[in-house]
Amino acid sequence: MLTVPSRDRIARREARHGALIQAAATVFAEKGVSATSVDDIVRAAGVAKGTFYLYFATKDDVVNAVAARMVEGVAERIEAVAAGPDRSPVERLVAFGAEVRAVGDEPFERELVEVFHRPENRALHDRMSERAIVRLTPAIASIIADGIDRGLFHGLDPARASAFVMACFGALHEVVGDPGDVPDAIVELNGFVLRGLGYDGQVPA
Repeated sequence: MLTVPSRDRIARREARHGALIQAAATVFAEKGVSATSVDDIVRAAGVAKGTFYLYFATKDDVVNAVAARMVEGVAERIEAVAAGPDRSPVERLVAFGAEVRAVGDEPFERELVEVFHRPENRALHDRMSERAIVRLTPAIASIIADGIDRGLFHGLDPARASAFVMACFGALHEVVGDPGDVPDAIVELNGFVLRGLGYDGQVPA
């Protein structure tokens, strides 16, 4: 059983780790990922450089931590969209697509997405994608089940259908290389997904 001092030390370490990630995200937003140095990050965090290296071996490690936090933030927003009772299932799925489209709107986020998709970061990319799929599939399944109950979607198992939907959106950055093409691709994907779910109405823009 952890003693109180041990718990306090763990809490302090977790807080400092989080503060370094937040400081890195702030500096990335101001200067860009490539222009940011470890010195910039520790200055923003108000800690010694040695402290940084207690938590991260390299700048790339903190870049990956910021990218992982960005993925978690997107997941939280998507879960909120999925739970929104004031929208129809169709509107909620389209809003899900809008949240995916919004990833990379900020210049530093575009840099993070590029870093995330580098060949050397493939293992991290796959791990984060798997985490997102596991976390979000139940939320998408609930939207699909609601759509079936309302007669908007047809002949589907919600759990399997949600996995298919997540696979479609998860493959987006594999098939769309230019970030400028992502908005149009999301619109096409929304239509593809909704038709696949059996929806025969007008696809919201």
